[in-house]
Amino acid sequence: MKQLSSIDILERLEIGEDASLEAKEAGGRDGLGGLPKSFFQSYVSMANTHGGIILLGVREKPKGVFTVVGIQDTSRVIKQIWDELNNRVKVSHNLLTNEMISIESVEGHKIIRVNVPRARRTDKPVYLGDNPLTGTYRRNHEGDYLCDAETVKRMLAEQIEQDRDSILLPGFNIDDLDAASFSIY
Repeated sequence: MKQLSSIDILERLEIGEDASLEAKEAGGRDGLGGLPKSFFQSYVSMANTHGGIILLGVREKPKGVFTVVGIQDTSRVIKQIWDELNNRVKVSHNLLTNEMISIESVEGHKIIRVNVPRARRTDKPVYLGDNPLTGTYRRNHEGDYLCDAETVKRMLAEQIEQDRDSILLPGFNIDDLDAASFSIY
């Protein structure tokens, strides 16, 4: 995912939240920083859709107006993310690597940027809790929406389907390809 500068982040916030951007205040009870409960709902939604960016330390109040407030104790919030991502009771798949979580300085405040990748077909559904039928979300526009049972069942079925285009057929070589079809492709 493309790295955004602090100016790029501010420009994205001017546009507002959408399918690929979510902002959360993450102030915590003591004001030093805490992971909002809704973080993982956005995480699984983005993973099950097209991926995206979650910015922690950005307040949306009133609706559509974003203010960078920062997080004082970023290490505590990042530790919470890793602890819960690796707890299978909380979330089914950890898709993140260390490089996908970063601390950014915007307007003199520290915010946490989380780049959520799109889950591979074999990793879907990514869900909350221990039941994919009740914990699978998808991202539409700027919201995280619970998937219906049929959508979840389709994701589960696609996990085990082997992609037909990835199977090597023994006894064939390049001469067996139709040259006209290949050139059109």
